[in-house]
Amino acid sequence: MSGSRGWETDKRASFYSLDRWLRHARRYRGFHEPSVELHLNLIYTYGVVASHFARRLSAKRLSLSAGNVLMILRESENKGRPLHEIGELLLVSRANITALVDSLERRGLLERVGQEGDRRVRIARITKAGEALLESILPGHYAEIRRIYTVMSSKEKILLSRLLTKLRNNVQRSIESDRERGENT
Repeated sequence: MSGSRGWETDKRASFYSLDRWLRHARRYRGFHEPSVELHLNLIYTYGVVASHFARRLSAKRLSLSAGNVLMILRESENKGRPLHEIGELLLVSRANITALVDSLERRGLLERVGQEGDRRVRIARITKAGEALLESILPGHYAEIRRIYTVMSSKEKILLSRLLTKLRNNVQRSIESDRERGENT
């Protein structure tokens, strides 16, 4: 993969180099070199970035998913959210949301309350301790986001963001089209 200098200790850089996969171009008709290179780079880069932030959050005993849950609840303006909505809004792994909420509740970072008008529905709401934890994390988190993206200009960041949105929307349309045709591939 291009741009892997300095990552000699990361075996993925050499294993997923495009050179290794070019033999597929002869074997599989649908192989398109720029598309495969982009695909590998996108997944590999996500893994590197996610691992970096997971290590940073682990110092506060949070996973990426747990941090994401707290942010979702914080942005819910103290109204809270049912667990199924939290699961739908997660940006990272949609791990067992009940176990995740249980863990955050045991730590006092969120609470579960009955929904007004329907006590069967349980709402998760961030606590003052959860808010305080986020306040201790977010300044450094946003500074680190800014630092790791300094390799790009603001215009490049905007362009990449738009391109990723375009790609994501196309994948989502493809998923919907597959569902309409009854395909699970």
